[in-house]
This record gives sequence, structure tokens and C-alpha cells, in this order.
Amino acid sequence: MTKQAIGLMSSEAKDLYKELSKLESKYVDFNDMERLRLSIDKDSRQNSENALAKFKCNVQDINIYNTKVMKITPKSALKDRTILYLFGGGFTTGCPFNDLPITAHIANSTQATILCPYYPLAPEHPFPTAITDLLSFAKSIWENESCPPLLLGESAGATLALSLTHLLQDNGMVMPKCMGLLSPAADVFNEGDSSRFYKNQDPSLTLESTEKVVQAYAGTEDPTDPILSPIYGKFNSSYPKTLITSGTRDFLLSSGTRLSRVMREAGVDVELRVWEGMWHVFEYYPQIPEAAASLEEMSSFLNSGF
Repeated sequence: MTKQAIGLMSSEAKDLYKELSKLESKYVDFNDMERLRLSIDKDSRQNSENALAKFKCNVQDINIYNTKVMKITPKSALKDRTILYLFGGGFTTGCPFNDLPITAHIANSTQATILCPYYPLAPEHPFPTAITDLLSFAKSIWENESCPPLLLGESAGATLALSLTHLLQDNGMVMPKCMGLLSPAADVFNEGDSSRFYKNQDPSLTLESTEKVVQAYAGTEDPTDPILSPIYGKFNSSYPKTLITSGTRDFLLSSGTRLSRVMREAGVDVELRVWEGMWHVFEYYPQIPEAAASLEEMSSFLNSGF
């Protein structure tokens, strides 16, 4: 009898992987960042509109504590359920609308209101501008709300979420109960095996594109600054319960692997889930069943924090 392997990539994921591999991975164009961002926004629009149509969330751009924020409210929102979500895009591109395939799904499954701030992007606004603004926004929320929101982010947004926890600790602020990190860049200088051996395996990230991101965002900053590369921070058991997701083809797999070990050894309740055949932030692609499955797992995890 022929053995049938289970737990492998879906046929939809295999097809999408082939299509994505034909495209250029680009997050920095020092000659025309505006054109690049508009192009990425255009390419992302259909998936975001489909997510809104599917999950029926109410989306508003509003001003909260002097910060422009996209507020994503599910039809069945419950009181005192809030998630602070930070979008990805290599610190140089992206916006809250582009991440609706993730946030609308999470909002619907957790019945939580999601706040997604617009943070300033590099190279016009290099480190530490974005995290400084996010800390100011967080201080206002923590001072004025009855309980701090949960934290969630993807890629660069996951890095910023993790950096924010270090700043919360430094400022004596209460930690969120849970934090979800989708393919975080815990070390923005990408030390580890996956950045050496996965150069042509991840259709979303390449060595060249990540090096340009580092140049645009970090410049000549200290690579071990824990706010820039949060893996170097002083974790302890007071940090949020954390779920990290990645894939076997994720260029930043080593980042998540190293981070989970460092956090675990410091006493943090952390779990790393690595998906077979998946690439960087595969949850961004609603065309594949693995994305929905991972977001449902993340939603269940976040629900445990309310």
C-alpha cells in the first residue's frame, strides 16, 4: 500500500508559492519611495476589500490621543476586548488597510476591536522615530483605558510590538496578557541559518531586500540596541504570554527560533509554531488554507488573554 504523507503544503499554497516566486521582493527604492508604496498598496487592495466583504468589519480612520489610527470593529464586538496591532512592510512600506486580511479575520474570530496606528516609515523617518511615536500612543492608552490591550504584529510590526514590551518594562507599565508575533525580525541584522541558507526559498524576502531595509531603517545604529533588535532585551517572566508563527521557508525563521529560545530561557511563556512549506507572513494570503488555520490558532491564543 502506498504511503500518503500528511501535514504537507496544500495544493493552493504550492500554486501561490510558484506565482509569488516570479515577483520581485522590494521594500526600498531610495529614488522613489512614494511610487513603491503606491504600487504595494494597489497590489494589496483586492485582498483587503475581500476581507472586509467576508468578515463584515467596520473600518474607520480616527484620531486617538493625537495619533491617526485605523479602528477595526467586528459586528459582534465585545466590551473590553482590544488588540493593539502593528502592520508590517519592512519599516519602509505598508499601512493598516493592507493588513486587513489579517486584522479583519482576527477581529471577527476574537470579537475584539483592533487599533492599528499609522506609524512613520523609513527612510524618511529612520529608527527610533516609529517606536518613539508608538510608545507615546501606548502611554496614552495605558493611562486612560481600564486594561491594556493585547499586542499583535506581523514582520516589522511584530518587531515593533516586541520592542514596545521592552519600553513598557523600562517605564514601569503593565504588560499585556498576550502577544502574537507573525514572522518577527527579532534581530534586524538577520543573524542565523535561515538568512544564509534560505536566500532563494522565500518569495517574500531576499537577502538583498532585507539588507536595504536595514540600511534605510537602522543605518549605523548599534545592532545590539534592544529597542532596534529586541532579541537583545532583558526578558523576564513578567513579559506577555507569546505565540510566534513562522514557516520552514521563512527567511526570518532563525529570528523566531532564536527569539523563542531566549524568551523561554528567561522564564517567558512562549510557543513557536512553524508551518511546513510556508514563507514569511504566509497568513497575509487568504488564498491558502494554511493562512486561515494559523489565524484561527492565533485567535484562540489571543482569546485566552481576555
